Amino acid sequence: MERLTCISCGTYIQVGKGAVRFPCPECDEIIGRCKRCRELGKRYVSKCGFEGP
Repeated sequence: MERLTCISCGTYIQVGKGAVRFPCPECDEIIGRCKRCRELGKRYVSKCGFEGP
């Protein structure tokens, strides 16, 4: 199973345990988000400057 860090809080996540992984809509950087940050709607910023909730 792939192991990433959450872009918002930096914790290690496992995709499929409430966490997600997806490409940035602007630069295709792979973004990982943990379940907690997704539920709280914490903001993130990718390398290209794209911001998301």
